[in-house]
Amino acid sequence: MCEECGCQDHHQSLDQEKQSSKIIPINQSVTAANDIIADQITQVLKEKKVLSINLMGSPGSGKTTVIEALSKFIPSKDMVVIQGDLESDIDKKRLERSHIQTFQINTHSGCHLNASMINNILLHEPIVDKSFLIIENVGNLVCPAGVNIGQHVNVVVSSVTEGSDKPKKYPIVFMDAHAIVLSKIDFASLAEFNEEQYLHDLKEINGTAPIFKTAAKQGSSFKAVADFLIHKRSHLIGERHQH
Repeated sequence: MCEECGCQDHHQSLDQEKQSSKIIPINQSVTAANDIIADQITQVLKEKKVLSINLMGSPGSGKTTVIEALSKFIPSKDMVVIQGDLESDIDKKRLERSHIQTFQINTHSGCHLNASMINNILLHEPIVDKSFLIIENVGNLVCPAGVNIGQHVNVVVSSVTEGSDKPKKYPIVFMDAHAIVLSKIDFASLAEFNEEQYLHDLKEINGTAPIFKTAAKQGSSFKAVADFLIHKRSHLIGERHQH
């Protein structure tokens, strides 16, 4: 899929002797065009007092579950979701059952969302009276990393069932994260998850992002994630508050 969308050029450090002088400016041009649109999105959303969240993680890591759980602490009427998947609208329908306004983007073969895709949704479906835009990116720990889609905050969902080696194997997505949601923590012993190693590796890559341990059957475990996002929004809109 990376060959189709070209995102490998964003992530891989290529040998200078092998780089084509023709490819470099093309890649720079594509990235620059995306970033211009993304910057416009972040500014417009800030003016509307909407915090934009790029929610990333592997397929099955629990991204949609996180959104559902957040709606218990952030009123669903204050949230809007852009749902990214290769195919289907399964998760869109799931979120709508929780009364969360959701718009679908199917990339078909694309392995991540880009700023133009987000902008197209926002042009046709302007955000009104919302406080949080959650963009659930295509399930992937590689391609979405480092791509600006108009987000103010990057949140990575990483489940214990994926294994404790993920920060070491996919460092870029964790490096850019403002918060990590460690999901399915109640399965840690069954999955033989090495939490000590995971946290050690993660802190070597990103020592500042808070880590929230969550479980779908422990709904209260998501309150800290909601509080984090509410706090981030208060900074975005310049609200005074105590730390």
